[in-house]
Amino acid sequence: MTGIFGGSVAGAALDDIEDALHDEPWYGRERLGTDGHGVGLLHHGDRDPGGRLVFEDGARAAVVHGAITNREALGLTTDELFASFFDSSSELLSRLDGPFVIAGVDTDAERVVVASDRLGTRPCYYHADEGLAFASGLGALLTGIDDPTLDEGAVADMLLMGNVWGEKTLVEEVSVLPPATVLEFSEEGLSTERYWSPSFDALPDDGYLPELVEQYRSVIDDVSGTMDGSVGLWLSGGLDSRTMAAELDRHAGRAFDDFATYTYDANPRGGGNPELAGEVAAHLDADLDTVELTPELFLDRLGEAVDLTDGMLRWSSFINLLSTYSLPDDHADILLEGAGQGELMGHHLRRYHFTGTDSPIESMYWSEAMVDRGTVSALLATDAEPLQSFVDIAEASDASHKKTILDAHFANYYSRMTFASNPIARSQAGTRVPFADREFLEHVARLPLKHRMRTLPLTGGKIPYGVTPTKLSLTRALDPDLAAIRYERTGVAPRRPFPVHVAGFLTTTAAARLGRRTTYGGRSVPDMWYRNQPAVREFFDRLLDSACERSVFDSETIRRLRREHLSGEANHMITSLAAVTTLELWLQRNFD
Repeated sequence: MTGIFGGSVAGAALDDIEDALHDEPWYGRERLGTDGHGVGLLHHGDRDPGGRLVFEDGARAAVVHGAITNREALGLTTDELFASFFDSSSELLSRLDGPFVIAGVDTDAERVVVASDRLGTRPCYYHADEGLAFASGLGALLTGIDDPTLDEGAVADMLLMGNVWGEKTLVEEVSVLPPATVLEFSEEGLSTERYWSPSFDALPDDGYLPELVEQYRSVIDDVSGTMDGSVGLWLSGGLDSRTMAAELDRHAGRAFDDFATYTYDANPRGGGNPELAGEVAAHLDADLDTVELTPELFLDRLGEAVDLTDGMLRWSSFINLLSTYSLPDDHADILLEGAGQGELMGHHLRRYHFTGTDSPIESMYWSEAMVDRGTVSALLATDAEPLQSFVDIAEASDASHKKTILDAHFANYYSRMTFASNPIARSQAGTRVPFADREFLEHVARLPLKHRMRTLPLTGGKIPYGVTPTKLSLTRALDPDLAAIRYERTGVAPRRPFPVHVAGFLTTTAAARLGRRTTYGGRSVPDMWYRNQPAVREFFDRLLDSACERSVFDSETIRRLRREHLSGEANHMITSLAAVTTLELWLQRNFD
């Protein structure tokens, strides 16, 4: 895949890391430094020239994987940028916006510097056993570890949440660089420093939404200035993708050459997303391609996608992005999606997570767990505590309940879940996340409580209202005509009053959830395939049988969950069984 690699290890070791990264025939390569200190970059060549930056001056060499969206506004030349990166990295990084990871080596000083953006939109893994080695892919670093150890805490996280929190990975010897962090390695050792964190003190409600609209327009303006050629967006019947489409469309033919949209039938299947996407695209006069995800493509590409997401994202979370492999050959040079937008505006952390308990551990469990603690404990044949990641966060924090869970949210949720699937798209095209911007993030981090998702009374926070006034207001402000197109989730147009949307969502969804049906009221695609496609059933049953032989899992619980699923008692295929099979597939392909 496109990404970085390097460190303070011998050239042969870097060769092994580079060779282990995902590759495509059109990828370009850069390799800088000396035999003992080197840095490299795999990129999309002519397809996304704005998605990289390379620097070499004497003993210093560095690369940017991604885009710095405010470099021009800061007036920084390439030489000035990298001089500051080496000499005052934290001060520089606190001023930079954009989705990036930056890595550099100073061979004279025998020093390595690596830094992530504010949301950690591009992963970077490292280990420092005999010198520092880092790479964008976890599996690539295993080439330098003789006897890797499976991290049982990371396995517990996967079973509970479908992703992994903290700095841990599936391999005990390897860590992930957190968001907004700079790492330095020299003869004095390894150090990391968090160079930015937002305030979480709520802003006044008066004027909040107009400022949000301006901030949103600004981040789309800034990211558009980094893109050349053709730009594509995954479009659905939701609000996040249509608001992003409206803003990107303003820049087509100016900042970049042309704008295209793509859609697929999912979230839920048969819910009318392609038709609604067609209405949005028609209003914008943008091309729309509908792509199909078939069981055959799913089986053919699942292993590759699990590798690209480093085995730390449950496959049911990224299945729709496998549609990337069905895009036409002349697809856009750069792909974007609306992921993360709704969550930043109060759709993930609900009011109830702040008001329903005083315990940060309980709040994080409510907001993040996809599987109950008891089931996770039963699945584990180890002593790992399912909630240990939450316990560690709570014990390390001396902040209030609210600030503790918000800080954990910004430090983990986006890098380890929402944007963790981006390497799939990034393997085929350039990508951008517009939201890694200081002013925008500092605004949404101070979201007033009233703008967060509400939940139906007496449901213990389990049944949400389905939409927030914030998202509806943003859609209306950016393009009133798009606000006239039905919102798939609620069944009514965004221009309609908020109570109408709540009624629409509850009518179509709450009954289905209480009836234990998946998505917004129907069976999930993976569940249907598992039940009805013999090849899919055989593939996953083989993985489950293999997982039963692995010492970290309890075989009787795996078999029980499979029986319950097939009998219709529960849908474990997109939760517990998806996590188990993701782990088993990655371990087979990378660890065993």
